[in-house]
Amino acid sequence: MSANSKTKTLVKSILKSSKTKVLACGALSIGGASMAASPSFAASVDLSSWNQLGDATTNSSNANLTNAFNDGSDDGGTNYNITGISPEFISVLESGLGLNPGDLGADATEGSAISKLFTGVQAGDVFSFDWVFNTYDNVFSDRAFVRIGNFIQTLAAGTSGSSNFSYTFASAGDYDISIGVVDVDDFTVSSTLDISNVQFTPADEAVPEPLTILGTGAAAAIGAVMRRRLGKKAEA
Repeated sequence: MSANSKTKTLVKSILKSSKTKVLACGALSIGGASMAASPSFAASVDLSSWNQLGDATTNSSNANLTNAFNDGSDDGGTNYNITGISPEFISVLESGLGLNPGDLGADATEGSAISKLFTGVQAGDVFSFDWVFNTYDNVFSDRAFVRIGNFIQTLAAGTSGSSNFSYTFASAGDYDISIGVVDVDDFTVSSTLDISNVQFTPADEAVPEPLTILGTGAAAAIGAVMRRRLGKKAEA
């Protein structure tokens, strides 16, 4: 029998006898890789440590804010205030959030907010939350807002509603994040803002392809068996 024929016969024999070992090796590789390089996941953000300005309260998973006076005098006897603390004048609120005068709008008069400094943010990370805005002001458009670094976006204005907010960071760095509600053009008739499901999702990471892993495991198993058998033949 020629050398090439002997080699082919040996490979067939190895494949047949090592089938179970190869499959087991491949399955083990896939399992190990899925644990070592799992996909990105969203981590819940604990709101209990966020700073509070005005009428705002937080726990681990929710935040509630209003622009209502603590005595209810701005709502004709109905008191929407939740902490016993009145909202801040807009100049105090903007200063407390590290903003410039007018950043929350020249028409804003007072408001409440929560804020937190996020450090070590990476490009591609995602910050998101669910919000519910209720306004009782039928004359002026009170509004809810979110601020991320130098970016400020209105969540709702003048109309009650709810939705999800999501922001993808374009560059790495440290970011001040604030969420709040402001009174507009007057100091009467209130609005409320409820925040929940706040999440921070790391940028996507590469996940190894299962078929590639299986192929690598199979090749490694075949190679090991061939070396052992060829070694025994050489000794003989």
